[in-house]
Amino acid sequence: MTQQELTALNPWAKYPNYKGVGYRFYYEDTDLIHPLDKEIIDEYNNGRARQYCFECHVPPFPFQGNPFCAKVVFLSLNPGFVERINKDAALLLEHTNTCIYVNDIWHQHMIHGSASMFPPINQTDQYTAYQLLQDWYWEDMLVSLRKDCNLNTDIFNERIALIQLIPYSSTACNKAIINLPTQQYTKQLIHYLLEQPDGPLFVVMRSEPEWAKLLGIDFEDSKYKHRFILRKRDKQGHRPRSQYISESAFTDGGYQKIINKINN
Repeated sequence: MTQQELTALNPWAKYPNYKGVGYRFYYEDTDLIHPLDKEIIDEYNNGRARQYCFECHVPPFPFQGNPFCAKVVFLSLNPGFVERINKDAALLLEHTNTCIYVNDIWHQHMIHGSASMFPPINQTDQYTAYQLLQDWYWEDMLVSLRKDCNLNTDIFNERIALIQLIPYSSTACNKAIINLPTQQYTKQLIHYLLEQPDGPLFVVMRSEPEWAKLLGIDFEDSKYKHRFILRKRDKQGHRPRSQYISESAFTDGGYQKIINKINN
């Protein structure tokens, strides 16, 4: 399969047309769950405590950055939801030129048209608004790695990308699901990248068992094991919950492998 054939299968490419999504990041009167996923998400949310429900009024974020161009792709669980950020601040920014710009970036992420995980740092208003609407989360998680790579910030941001297992936001997530129809494209995308000799390194940040099951890969015993970096286990055998990326979070030289790949 070629890259063009693969991206033709992207269920997010026409998403704004499905939902009539304009230039906002919170829609009080619109359900933003992808039509392919809606039945499963509705069933999942039914009867579940509010903090564990997937938000229906916040646009999904399946991707950030461009996985086809990135040196390193981080695999996480799902975007977080903080009401004062993802609702209150989003409504405050509504209809501003900055919000229009940030929304354009979001759409480029969906279709793999973005050149970077974040806007250029010299576009101060847009950069700040983008980070604000994410509660500066990944900016904070990447501080040490960016410093240790010793690269220009914009160049560093162009060499990384993020893929979420579940594209929908929640305050917390106590059960990862891998039966969403849109996740089949995520699986195809990652397998395509694994087949590219110069493809990215994947760093599994959260939900390792669910990622392994979705992809059908044993991260520690497969022909692709050199392409995956796993985080250090604690004494109970658990991976850390925090997604802060630093040397202490990895073993077997994993952190240096990430740096080397980004700097290559």
